[in-house]
Amino acid sequence: MSDESPEWTLVAEISNDFDLGILLSELNAQNLSYRIHRTETCVELWVEFSDQVPDVLKILEKIQVYQEKLKQNQSSFLGNQSLQQQLYRMPVIGVLLVLSILGTALVEWALPLIHWFTFQDFTLVGNTPRFDTAPNAMSNGEYWRLVTPVFLHFGLFHLVFNGLWTWELGRRIEPLTGSVHTLVMVLLMAVASNLGQYLWGGPSLFGGMSGVVYGLLGYVWIRHKVSPRPQLAIPPGLLGFMLFWLLLGMSGIIDLLMSGSIANAAHAVGLVTGMILGGWAGYSEPRESAS
Repeated sequence: MSDESPEWTLVAEISNDFDLGILLSELNAQNLSYRIHRTETCVELWVEFSDQVPDVLKILEKIQVYQEKLKQNQSSFLGNQSLQQQLYRMPVIGVLLVLSILGTALVEWALPLIHWFTFQDFTLVGNTPRFDTAPNAMSNGEYWRLVTPVFLHFGLFHLVFNGLWTWELGRRIEPLTGSVHTLVMVLLMAVASNLGQYLWGGPSLFGGMSGVVYGLLGYVWIRHKVSPRPQLAIPPGLLGFMLFWLLLGMSGIIDLLMSGSIANAAHAVGLVTGMILGGWAGYSEPRESAS
């Protein structure tokens, strides 16, 4: 039976940025028979019995009022709250930034100690590092190495670039998903990106939050596509810039213009990990199905 068949009544044409999760949960809770039909410009809400229309309209009105207040609160959070207020709601992001600063200080002023935090141990022979292997580190129980490279930054620009993106993306995610969810997600992104870089490039000295940053970007990008929310919307230009930067790094051009090299595998694996987690989170919300 199609959505347009005579037995079904069109109740409303809803904007595509409307949070359908709350609406569908309420409709299911009240055992209302409905169907959703997406078009290019809107989402059509149909009900099976015409006498259900007044009840559905009341639900819609209530949710619209709620979401308008929510948007105002989110706008206030993203733009008008003090730094202290924002950090209070984002403890995980705050800790990530502090650890990144400490990791940068370690690289700058305590270089002989960083071998404790790299993906695999190494010793310096003169000025040349001699690397051990990651399997040896894991066999010794040094599992923290799966994560700690993300805090090592090689220079102020490296730290500032990753720090700004961690803040910009993290402040959109942690208040929405909660700190526990964010922590687990960041750990998964860190492990995946570090492991991907090691498997691609072999034993080497790499670090930085970039893999996690690309993971957060992928999460925001895909989750917003699957289940649009105002706080997850980022300007297309910023998304395009980050994807262009990823492709530019993979082309090898940047390596020719700067000392050292970019951990492209960490970026790519982080992005894919974030996209998977974002898609899973979006599809885990109430689905568009008939009750």
